[in-house]
Amino acid sequence: MTTDIIKTILLVIVIIAAAAVGLIKGDFFSADQKTSQTKEYDETMAFPSDRYPETAKHIKDAINEGHSEVCTIDRDGAEERREQSLKDVPSKKGYDRDEWPMAMCKEGGEGASVEYISPADNRGAGSWVGHRLTDYPDGTKVLFTIQ
Repeated sequence: MTTDIIKTILLVIVIIAAAAVGLIKGDFFSADQKTSQTKEYDETMAFPSDRYPETAKHIKDAINEGHSEVCTIDRDGAEERREQSLKDVPSKKGYDRDEWPMAMCKEGGEGASVEYISPADNRGAGSWVGHRLTDYPDGTKVLFTIQ
């Protein structure tokens, strides 16, 4: 029994020593490795919650519920995805139906989060986003953050 305890202690010491050497040398989790492992987007867009608070809240809530924070631009499929995401959400007088992920994103469509928000907020936000994404080609992955 004592031999097993000694072996276990020695194994733990070896593991700790190896980790310490790796950290000192910088081999473990270097900045380059972290970036290549976690960065799954090409651009970042800080969405202005002060200008479009309802849309910002919807995006934030949808992301917190598990929807993608990354939008892969795919303009050609937008109409089909819009139909998919809105098919079970009836229109409501005085409101727009806001989708996240947006229809222009490959991640959008069926299963997207849809919220009723004021037309001014929704359309202003749509115009703001559309203007900023104009120069990005299809396939660009954009990480949305709420500012």
